[in-house]
Amino acid sequence: MIVEAVNASLRTLARVRDLCLFRAGPQDLPYSPRAVIALLIVGALLEAFFDTYQGSGVAVVVAANLGALATLGALRTVLRWRGKPERFVQTALALLASGLLFEVIVLPLLLYVGHPVNPAAVSGPQLLAAFAVFVLLLWQVGISVRILRTAMEIPLPGALLVLFALGFVDVIATVLFASALGAT
Repeated sequence: MIVEAVNASLRTLARVRDLCLFRAGPQDLPYSPRAVIALLIVGALLEAFFDTYQGSGVAVVVAANLGALATLGALRTVLRWRGKPERFVQTALALLASGLLFEVIVLPLLLYVGHPVNPAAVSGPQLLAAFAVFVLLLWQVGISVRILRTAMEIPLPGALLVLFALGFVDVIATVLFASALGAT
């Protein structure tokens, strides 16, 4: 029983790797609502750690996680509008898994780069780390666009627009929730 669970997890991780290398699409991931919930929990914990480390209060952490849930609601709405509501779980799983993988890689780099007040004080290694973050973020955008194109069967400009709209929902919802929760 345990061996089967480990093998299934390893197969899913291999599919996420293939997704990030543009060799697979969201349809290649398992239909697993539990995995979506598990990734939301792991993402929430990672968000809480990072935001708390950066000095943010509890209201900001809660607002950021509620913003992520609002984004998933917007994704579900767009998929329903496109007539593909059955693709929500695998699309959400693909976006969450690839996003979490990149967060695990990017967050240590962001912590290293920090928030330099004086641009002249930025060291060479910090500049290289910032460039690596930029390249990784472009790669993540490419993966997310491909996931959305595949799931919604839309052309590249449409997928870019949907990704922009989902990002907009995330930011606006986070700001509104933070304001409602009294974040400063």
